[in-house]
Amino acid sequence: MNTLIAIENRAQICRVTCGWKLPHLPLEAVLRYWRDVHSPSIARRPGIWEYRHFQLEPLGPSLLDALAGIDTACPAHAQLMWISDVRYHDDDALAAFSASPSPTVRASMLADIDLIVDQSTTYRVIGDNGHTFADRTLPSPPQGPPPAPTFAIFVRRRSDEPGFRSFLNALCERWADGHEVQRLRLSLFETPDMAAEQASGYPVKTHPVDRQYQAWIDLTLASGASLAGLFAEIPDLADHCAAIHAFPVRAVYTSNRGGKPTLVGLRGYPAYEALVGISGYNQTDPDLLEWMYGEVARGVRLEPVAS
Repeated sequence: MNTLIAIENRAQICRVTCGWKLPHLPLEAVLRYWRDVHSPSIARRPGIWEYRHFQLEPLGPSLLDALAGIDTACPAHAQLMWISDVRYHDDDALAAFSASPSPTVRASMLADIDLIVDQSTTYRVIGDNGHTFADRTLPSPPQGPPPAPTFAIFVRRRSDEPGFRSFLNALCERWADGHEVQRLRLSLFETPDMAAEQASGYPVKTHPVDRQYQAWIDLTLASGASLAGLFAEIPDLADHCAAIHAFPVRAVYTSNRGGKPTLVGLRGYPAYEALVGISGYNQTDPDLLEWMYGEVARGVRLEPVAS
């Protein structure tokens, strides 16, 4: 198995938060704040195995209009704007994350939710229900606008839960073997537990039940491949899926990888982009990073960058 895939699949608990901003805030300002202010504060917390933040384009005209019997449109007021995918190795790691930093510091950090968020839902993904089937993309982990067409595909089920999950797993196994698929990760959601989220100190602003999803497919296609073509000729698709909303991904930022902050997680994306732009690799010296950021930076390396 690809080493990078194996690293991802070591995570046994994932918390996937999907949401949108308060109406009065400019979207670009919110996305910059989440990427360069909020995410670096999260990336330093102990217990994280991986942390990715996805920024989504509006759905617009559906890319999947031909899917008979399936809702492929989504009203503008209900469209997701971002995904935060925080993964943990196990229960002990999640407990370490929840216990740090101190309650007062954590309260300042989580005040960002009231500052920014109108509605959001956090879904848990347990064990093999979060699985990366293929990843042939660069850079890995991803940083910035994807170089190939990338989609966050959210699915609402029609069949019972076992049948729905079995169907999506089989579909992803089939897709992963195709040359048109560059990356494919499936996340099968548990029913959101708002009491648990409140107990963790998170303000609860969840979507109504009818707007919640039961699965997310993180999909990157080879240039020229067709998303509609991938979904064509699947005769039992409508038997299992009531809605499929395919959001184009405008950017993905990885702030923690394999239990360590990335350079983006330490310094923010603008600094990373400037560094890579003129090969300022002297600024990635491990001793320099540790001097700047302390013990949390120990062992941090520049991730592979596409040429």
